[in-house]
Amino acid sequence: MSGTVNTPVEMANLALAHLKETPVRDFDYSSVASRWFRNHYAAHRDAYLAMHDWDFATELAWLPVETDPPPFRWAFQYRKPAACLRIPRQSVNGAPNGALIPFEVAGQKILTDYSPPFPLRYVRRVSREADFSPLFVNGFSLFLAAGCAHAITGKNSRADALRDAARQALEHAGSVDARQGTPLPMIDQDIIADR
Repeated sequence: MSGTVNTPVEMANLALAHLKETPVRDFDYSSVASRWFRNHYAAHRDAYLAMHDWDFATELAWLPVETDPPPFRWAFQYRKPAACLRIPRQSVNGAPNGALIPFEVAGQKILTDYSPPFPLRYVRRVSREADFSPLFVNGFSLFLAAGCAHAITGKNSRADALRDAARQALEHAGSVDARQGTPLPMIDQDIIADR
């Protein structure tokens, strides 16, 4: 996969372009913008990654069971991978049409009755900008711009408009991603009604 940016600074400068602000050369202390990105870039990146099952950020893993069982309710516990940002629905062996696996996340553990090993599909932290997909770059630049707009421009209205644009970009990216591969089944509403 080839992205459209190669560094955090290039990504930040796309966000600043939405604000019609001067680009930065580094995340140092030379300007309000560079200080903001130095302090907030990674947190905003991880938050935006966690909002969607981005294809480029999806990882598959077989998790070994932890030696100690959960205190109650579930039979097994598994440790979340260190780079895991979000765990979407899980199906048996990750099959698109497989039965859904009930589980609960508690801290850094995945609790379930599913016997080991656990087939985990998760959204991971991606810190190499060259791996970002073009749709992610577009939406993330708007999300970053919305995040820093008030601090840099002092205009709340600009931040609100950029938040709306970022939301629309995320919805568009989600619809494009949904048309790739075989999607997981929709949750059966009867299961929810029976609870």
